[in-house]
Parts: sequence; C-alpha cells; structure tokens
Amino acid sequence: MRREELNRFNDFYNGDRDTIFKNFISRRVSSDVHINERISVNDFYFQNDIRVIQDTRINFMPKRFDVVVSRKGADESSNEITKEVREWLGSENFGGKRTFWETLPGLFLTQENYGTVFLKLIYKNGEVLVNKMYSENVVAVVDKKNYLNVEKYIFSWDETLGLEGGGVKVVRMTEEIDAKYYQVFVDGSPQKIEEHSFGFIPVIKILREEEEGSTYGRSGICDLIEAQQNVNMALTKRAWATKYNSFKVWAPKEAGYIESGTTIKISPGALSPIPIEAVGGDVNLSSLERELDDALDHLYRLGSVSRRLKEDMVRAATSAKALNSMLEGLKRYTEKKLVYLKRGFEEMISRYLEINYEVNDFKVTVNFPSLDREDTDYILRRAQFLASHGFEIKALKELGIEEEIIKEMKAKEKETREVETEEEEVKVKAERR
Repeated sequence: MRREELNRFNDFYNGDRDTIFKNFISRRVSSDVHINERISVNDFYFQNDIRVIQDTRINFMPKRFDVVVSRKGADESSNEITKEVREWLGSENFGGKRTFWETLPGLFLTQENYGTVFLKLIYKNGEVLVNKMYSENVVAVVDKKNYLNVEKYIFSWDETLGLEGGGVKVVRMTEEIDAKYYQVFVDGSPQKIEEHSFGFIPVIKILREEEEGSTYGRSGICDLIEAQQNVNMALTKRAWATKYNSFKVWAPKEAGYIESGTTIKISPGALSPIPIEAVGGDVNLSSLERELDDALDHLYRLGSVSRRLKEDMVRAATSAKALNSMLEGLKRYTEKKLVYLKRGFEEMISRYLEINYEVNDFKVTVNFPSLDREDTDYILRRAQFLASHGFEIKALKELGIEEEIIKEMKAKEKETREVETEEEEVKVKAERR
C-alpha cells in the first residue's frame, strides 16, 4: 500500500500523464457515467506545478552546514575530532564514491518527495561508508508495545541481471538490517549474511514531517495532489471552452431535417446536405480564467511557495527586507524540515564516531545557516569598516569566506613575506659589498 502511494507521488512529480489522468477520473468523473462517454486522455489538459513547487522547496534548502564535536560534559569543542568529522564529510565515502556534500541534494529530494530518507552505515577497509537506501519499499519491523522502537528494517527493490547466452532476468532483492546482521536475499533465497558488532541498527532515518501512528514521514506531495487536480480541471474546462468558442457548435435549423441518431460530419468548405446554423461560440472565458487563477493561487499557498517567485525576486533584488518578507512562508516551511535533518545528521555523525572510537561519549552539534537573505550592501560596508580598523580576518569571515580558505591565505601571505624578506636581505648584502 505504501509503495503504491509513493509511486503515485513520484508519478505526479515526474508528470506521468496516465497516472495523473486516472487519478483525475477517479476523483472528478461519476462512476454512473458510461465509460464511452467519459473524457479521454487526449482531451485532458494538465500542467506540472507540483514539480515546480517541489524543486523550489528543495533548491531553497541550505547546501552546507557547520558541525562541532565535543566530549560529553566538556565545556569546549574538540578541534581535532571536529576536523576529522569535517574531513570525513568531504571524503568520497558517500553514495558511490561521492562526498557527503555531493549527495546532499539527493537527500533533500528524497526527504521532500518520499517523506523519509534512510541511510545505511557500513564499515569497510577501515572506512565508514554511508549509502542512501531505496525509500519506495521499506518495512520497519517495530516493537509491538511501542511502534517507535524499530527492531529491523527490510528494504526491497527490483534488479535486472544478465543471463548467460543473452537475455535478462528481473529479480527481487531484499536486504534486512538489524542490530547484529546485514542479510541479503534474492527472490526470497538467502544470498549473503554479514555480521557487524556495532550494537545498534546501522540505519539512520530522517523524516520530513511526522505522521501520527506511523514510523514513516509524510511526503510533501501528498497535500498538493487535490489542489493540482483543481488546476487541471480548470485547464481542461478552459481548453474545451476555447475549442468550442473557436469552432462553434453546429445544428440543423429544424428538427424535421434529420432523423434522430444520424451523424453528419462537416468541415470548413464542406457542403451540408441539410440547412445548419451555429448555435454556440463567443463564450465569455473570464469566469474560467478566474477559476484557474484561484486554483493556482491556492496550490502555491498550500505549497508555501510564491507563485511568481522569479518575478518577485527580480523586483526585490535590491531589498533584502522585501525578499525576506516574500520568502517568509517558504522559510517557515523549511525550518520544520531542518529540525529533522539536523537530528538525523547529528545521529549519523555520532554513529560514525561510535564505530571508529567504540565509545558513545561524543556530543555532535549541526548548525544550518540562517535562511534570511542578507542585505549585500550592509555586509560590504561592515566588512570594509572591519578591514579599515585592522580586523582583516573578521572582514573576510563577514564576506562568507570559509575559515580553511582564510588559513590558507594567511599561510601563503606569510610565505610570500618571508621570500620578500630574504630577497631584501640578499639585496642589502650585495649593496654593502
């Protein structure tokens, strides 16, 4: 059931016409209407605003965060361990030899569309690897007394294998992960079992939004479907109205000219065997345009996204205050997701340290940057003020230069000064001679 639901969400995100049309028919067309009299997929009009909203939400997410590690009970952070964690995040140990920062956009996409991200930790060749697992078909086996206490995760997916002599075969892959083992099955038959000694289930679960009574998160697409179909209804009605307004509806002038049930086909320039006249056309589309406009406004308000974001951002480009006001809904929406991401990434890093050091006495703090858009003129003036009073390092930080880059700049500057000093000393000695 959950897999079918997630597949439907994915189809709406990708704009799958057949899925969207079937959902439209089930919600908008009465079952009493004969199937031959129902609207066809060729006469159904839709646009993919859900993808626009989802991509806007995802692109608004911070692409970086800061992490600090300290020992539990310690007042200060451990610079050495913090540096190790930052280097690990920058290593190619995530999702197929990529850095964590390279995989981050994909994690945001999965969290937003599927409602839950699952990350599997593996210890291999002295390295802790992290892979994103399939979210479409996951079973969380929970304690019967407490559904929040997960005892095992079961991930399933289909895989295509090549056969000897040509041809392919689709098999059902299943991986079960608990506090002791990784177990892989192919079409239900045990394929591989691997024991670990972590003492915990090496799976990190990150929700988008909690759903009462469920161990899974709620997809961001779920609440948009009905509003999107309202938009599609208005688009379809407008298209039909425009069609008949342009070509008009023709009918016999008098009922006696033709027998009931007879079909006459006409086209521009054709001769009609009976007198006909136009009885439709010149439809006023203003009410349909208002209906479409209202439906779009509702959909984008529901998605916490400004409907005309690009135009609004151009107008607000010189005013950070105006831009922050315009993005207020999207900021509030994003802040709720960051709560779960912060908790999930802190757990992931804590588990990494626990595997490496075999102790659980680290305190990990993840801090995302502010979602407010800074006033660039104010930042520049402040940086210039700090630099003019001898605070060059603080001025560079004010401009957003990372601390590691500042250190490299200082080291290079020191090296340059030393070379210049040596050259000056050589020159002075040469002059004395």
